[in-house]
Amino acid sequence: MVLLKFLEVMKIDIRHLEYFVEVARQKSFSKAAEKCNVSQSTISKMVKDLETELGTFLFNRTSKYVQLTDTGSVFLDQAQQVVTMFQNLTEEFENKIKLEKGKISIGLLPITGSTIFAELLGEFKKRYPQIEISLSEHGSKKVALDIQDGTIDVGVVCSVPDNHYFDSFSFAKDPLYVIVSTQNPISRLPSVNLKSLANQSFVLYNSEFSLHDEIIDKCKKEGFSPHVVFETSQFELMTQMVAVNLGIAFLPGAVCKELDPRRIVTLPLTNPQIIHNMSIIWKRGRSMSHAASLWLEFARKFFETNQH
Repeated sequence: MVLLKFLEVMKIDIRHLEYFVEVARQKSFSKAAEKCNVSQSTISKMVKDLETELGTFLFNRTSKYVQLTDTGSVFLDQAQQVVTMFQNLTEEFENKIKLEKGKISIGLLPITGSTIFAELLGEFKKRYPQIEISLSEHGSKKVALDIQDGTIDVGVVCSVPDNHYFDSFSFAKDPLYVIVSTQNPISRLPSVNLKSLANQSFVLYNSEFSLHDEIIDKCKKEGFSPHVVFETSQFELMTQMVAVNLGIAFLPGAVCKELDPRRIVTLPLTNPQIIHNMSIIWKRGRSMSHAASLWLEFARKFFETNQH
């Protein structure tokens, strides 16, 4: 790596790069200092020393924000690779000479079928009891951003970002259904097409979800803009609002099986059908921890075995 050879002749150690990466991630010296558990003056000095050694400014500083310069943006990509490599050295070494252990952080959609993923995580934990699993729930857009900046290792999304930053594999394709309250007159229909929902109130996923944009775009193609009464990332809140007839919502078929039929009716959506494509993604070219690599391989085999 060009940057490693460069560091050999510069007075730069891994802390310079770690602090620089954290300031870029937080867009703030004070937040980066808090995250790294050091004083703000320490962070500022280390970044200033780094700029001095490189002979260029890495950040534009104002009283309101900290922003990468063009040079800083170029330097950030390789600096992140070096930091990730150093962070993984000890863990990878221990995993190879001792027991399978470590940590993996996974970004999960709140609307992911809970049963199948609970089974996956349960089976993985039986096989590798010493590997710690950290879960966070966000929409596809936020999951992709967290993977890109190194906050999480892998994520579950319903729309793979169309760029060169990610590798992925698909594990499920599930049509979206319309869920309505038993009090709603359309609950007695055998199915609905999207255009017939123009006068309904929508309870929609918030803008973190790629489905938020897809549903709105599909409605506009059918000649109307949906009347959105509420946006949320919480599955339970969405279904409760539908149950009391505040609006309709859209959920994958696998998730609809978990709803209470006494309060909510599930209707097939036709013309057009919207498919919920589930994929697992991770950052292309990133040096994965041994634990993350084990989980990816385990998940791939699990879904191949459990295809419905």
